[in-house]
Amino acid sequence: MKPFTTVQEKLLLAIAIFGLVVPNGFFLYFSLVAPAALHAALSNPIALVFITEAFLLMFLFAWVIRHLGFRSPGWLAFILMSLLGSMVFSVPAFLYLASHNARKKSPAY
Repeated sequence: MKPFTTVQEKLLLAIAIFGLVVPNGFFLYFSLVAPAALHAALSNPIALVFITEAFLLMFLFAWVIRHLGFRSPGWLAFILMSLLGSMVFSVPAFLYLASHNARKKSPAY
């Protein structure tokens, strides 16, 4: 993989941090403060469609990562990041880490 520029890496890292803090922050807040809202969302069929779509996209992206041959971070790290955060966290975080690792391995960058 050709590394991103330093500015692009910083932007990816900022988006990843935002994706980890904001969507997960709302989820954790409502899970602890208003568990009835979480239960209502999980029993809503439209919400379940979006949840299912997110899981299918997670596995699709993991397959693409494996197919393209990324070793560090690999497809398993992507799945763990997706489960830890959201897709707004895992995709930019994966791209940042892959670019950062490529930059360390390539003396030309």
